[in-house]
Amino acid sequence: MTDSTDFKYLIPEGTEDVSETYGLAPGLCTGDLIFVSGQLGIDETGTIPSDGAQQAELAILAVERVLAEAGATLRDIVQLQTFHKGGMAATNEWFLPVKSRFFPAPYPTWTGFGVADLGGEGALIEIGAIARSRS
Repeated sequence: MTDSTDFKYLIPEGTEDVSETYGLAPGLCTGDLIFVSGQLGIDETGTIPSDGAQQAELAILAVERVLAEAGATLRDIVQLQTFHKGGMAATNEWFLPVKSRFFPAPYPTWTGFGVADLGGEGALIEIGAIARSRS
């Protein structure tokens, strides 16, 4: 975690190149909130799998890694944002079962967006979040 005057930047190990290339912080703490940038479902080889459910799981795990940098967990998420390529109805067929494994009741708030494109070749979903800080 890198600190500045008003913010704590959350850059998990292995995401430094993405942060530098795209000029973003994977996560940022300010006050009692943590903001997590949209995370794609990228595997350990840097590949986006073709399977949407696998992408969703990897993206959620990426969100979890960013939150861990601030000492938070998925249970601290108050607002989940998901961006779906291919239409919400079609992607929810594979996304909702994955989401339910990671986010049991009580649920965070959730806003899903259908989008025309995402920032990675073959990406079907991108996931961002706002969470409460425990520090």
